[in-house]
Amino acid sequence: MLLVKPYYAIMVLAPALVVAVRRRSLKSIFALEHWVIGGICIVYLGAVTLIHPEFLRDIYPLLADVYGKLGIFWPIVIGHGFAWCFLVFLIWWLWPAGRFPELAAVALAASIAGMFPLFYQAKGWSYHAYPAIFCAVAAILCLLAVPRIVRQPSKLLAFVTAPSRAWALAGVAIAFLPYWSTQKPGPALVAAIRAATDRPTIALISSDMSSGHPLTRMIDGQFVSTHVSDWLGVFALSLSRQAALSGDTAEATRYQAIMARYVESKRKEFARLRPDIIVFKKNNAMWTSQLTERFGFDAILAHYRILVEDETERIYLRDDYVRSGDRPPELSKASEKP
Repeated sequence: MLLVKPYYAIMVLAPALVVAVRRRSLKSIFALEHWVIGGICIVYLGAVTLIHPEFLRDIYPLLADVYGKLGIFWPIVIGHGFAWCFLVFLIWWLWPAGRFPELAAVALAASIAGMFPLFYQAKGWSYHAYPAIFCAVAAILCLLAVPRIVRQPSKLLAFVTAPSRAWALAGVAIAFLPYWSTQKPGPALVAAIRAATDRPTIALISSDMSSGHPLTRMIDGQFVSTHVSDWLGVFALSLSRQAALSGDTAEATRYQAIMARYVESKRKEFARLRPDIIVFKKNNAMWTSQLTERFGFDAILAHYRILVEDETERIYLRDDYVRSGDRPPELSKASEKP
């Protein structure tokens, strides 16, 4: 987990501190598993530095400057905060009076710690909240496993007559409601693409990576663009508009330049690669209008036709695309030559 999101180190540190305080000893801080975690992270950081030095030199500063400056607070509170608070309430309700179940305490500490990066980053995507939700559910399961639980006395809970397991199940169901929906493309969309193409090359016009994944694998395609999504251009455009509204002309111009550099590199890449399929996100008109009206993507899309679309995506197929199975034998052999 730390290799993907390093700031979740706090979820390792918090339980270790709970154990250290409980046992009045710092030995738990230096436990073998922490040495293993630390060693793997150091090796990983060293490998990134040696193999891809551009990440720390170029990409990470750009992430901090653009990605890190946009957040959505209230959707997180509504989507995850209330559910997590209900789980913590259940933990308090199930906590045995006069006892300290250490395993549940460790899971709860990790869950609480996991909420800090969620709100600090303020991105709101479900997988950012998953570690905290998962550890809260783990704490509930640990408490249910404690024999002969005596719940916390409370007059406010006198009306609660349902078994503790039923309440725990309700809490888990509520917590995982945000994960019920899926970003998997519809079967009609996939079937239409598979019927018209054979292992196509794919590129994306979308601020969301989910527009191309898992669609690329489902149609046995090859994603050829270096840009897995247009988050950099979209975020830079939004920050530029925010700066302009606040009267900071210099900052607005700087973010406009970041956006323009990104779009220009994307346009050149599209012109060079000529992907068989372009996946186009329909519900971000602010961004797509910039591409088509200012940066020449209308000329690129003029060489494509709409193959299929649904509520969120529009799939463009290159006009001169021919399935490999539909090509004359001599053309198929010629295309296989290096």
